[in-house]
Amino acid sequence: MKKPALFLSLIALAMGCGSPQSTPLGSTVDGPPARGGTVVIGLLTDVQSWNPYLVEDLETEHILGLIYPSLAVEQTDYHRHPPSFAPALARSWSWSDDHLALTVDLDPDARWSDGAPITSEDVIFTWRVQTSPEIGWLYGYSKDFIESMEAIDDHTVRVRFTHHYPYQFMDLNDGLIIPAHAWAGIPFADWADTDWKAELLAGGPFTLSAHSPQQQITLDRNPGFAGSPLPYLDRLVFRIVPSEQGLVTQILAGEIDFVRAIPPSEIARFRAREDLELVIYDDRSYTHICWNTTNPLLADPAVRRALSSAIDRQTIIDVVYNGFGRVATGPVLSTFWAFNRELEPIPLDLAASRAALAEAGWADNDDDGRLDRDGETFSIELLAPAENELRQDIALLVQADLERVGIEVKTRIVEWGTLMAALRDGKFDATVNQWEEPTQIDLGGLWYSPPPGESTFNFGRYSNPDVDRLLDEVGELTDFAEQKPIFDQIQNLIVADQPYTFLVENVRLTAHTSRIKGADINAASPFFNIAEWYVAAAAETE
Repeated sequence: MKKPALFLSLIALAMGCGSPQSTPLGSTVDGPPARGGTVVIGLLTDVQSWNPYLVEDLETEHILGLIYPSLAVEQTDYHRHPPSFAPALARSWSWSDDHLALTVDLDPDARWSDGAPITSEDVIFTWRVQTSPEIGWLYGYSKDFIESMEAIDDHTVRVRFTHHYPYQFMDLNDGLIIPAHAWAGIPFADWADTDWKAELLAGGPFTLSAHSPQQQITLDRNPGFAGSPLPYLDRLVFRIVPSEQGLVTQILAGEIDFVRAIPPSEIARFRAREDLELVIYDDRSYTHICWNTTNPLLADPAVRRALSSAIDRQTIIDVVYNGFGRVATGPVLSTFWAFNRELEPIPLDLAASRAALAEAGWADNDDDGRLDRDGETFSIELLAPAENELRQDIALLVQADLERVGIEVKTRIVEWGTLMAALRDGKFDATVNQWEEPTQIDLGGLWYSPPPGESTFNFGRYSNPDVDRLLDEVGELTDFAEQKPIFDQIQNLIVADQPYTFLVENVRLTAHTSRIKGADINAASPFFNIAEWYVAAAAETE
């Protein structure tokens, strides 16, 4: 049985002494890639931790992925089956005939930034950290079916699995490799209080050179990096700008070079600029409302369906996303192979919503425009993150929609850390969230009944024994054709229960200055091929 796990988003970084200067906006001259230069990247929040196993934030993971090595690099065919991988720390790998044992050959030249070799010991230590109950890594469920690891020699690891299933290598590759010789002596009980910036050793293409909390982080090219390709850029500066509008202002002014997410309302300004490159692509995420199913007001699936049928998703797309997005149907994106193509989005139907709420006993008994039952008003608080203006706008539209059917909604804007704490503790009614779809279509992390006392991405505490049973069943199958009808059943059940109101399948709008060349911006990662980025020369001016 796969145990559930957890999620979510946002960051920023850059320089230590002084303010980084990017090349001013203007025309550039294309030429062959050359080493050198600095790129300034604007993001919304600071890193959570410099230890990848104490992180709940996807964007922090993207940054740490530039510092710590991974066994392999997942390629951009994230929606296909099976996904493909390119070598990284693992130079090659081979399977036994029964597909239960995997032999991984590590790069013998790989080094940590203190000069120590990266060895089998590091891989095995990392696995022990990933599976340690004391650490409680949120993605630890991905290691459930790894039975053992052993070092054949310093640069060869043999991994044994409990059974054959489609995503064995992906599960092995989940997580970054950390330095055993530096970290194994720190008791797990002390990890939460350790200064990991002081303990940081880079094994990836970049290393941390400076960090001004809530301002900037600077990553410099790791001079000891033995992998391929060696980055062209000397330096990455991540500047923390805690508002989307601030990011827009700075990239338009030439103060930063790259912004991962551009508000759709700003697209005309970017299209009008010849010195900026706008990249539009299908994202791996959907925006939703997470309902706390342990709240008595929200525990009834019929009530949650009624709330969903009162929410105008197309207006959210048109108004908030400026038309960029698709109405979301359920827990699998429509661009993925496992999507149930017979599912239909819950239609906007205010009459049906009112009727279902009345059937559940909710009525406006005192003529104040609010539904009540047994003397209790149907009143909920809807949380949205202070760092994300789009989700704030969505929250206000949802509030207006639900008030049309008599639900009192109080929208509250909170800092990201406060929102995450509320989700973890179950102390919320509803939140506007975003989920990035795992490439391995592992729905257990979100939808398996949460075990008592364990961290989980199942923030709404959704529980359906039939869903649990089907998740167990699909996890035992190795054939995608056999998995597909079971995934269809799981989606049917979840959509019927509406623990989420599925709002929008997201389209990502990313922008960078024309001085950045060689960037392949896609849904796999904002920094998918950052080693191949280079800075174009500025054109001479009179």
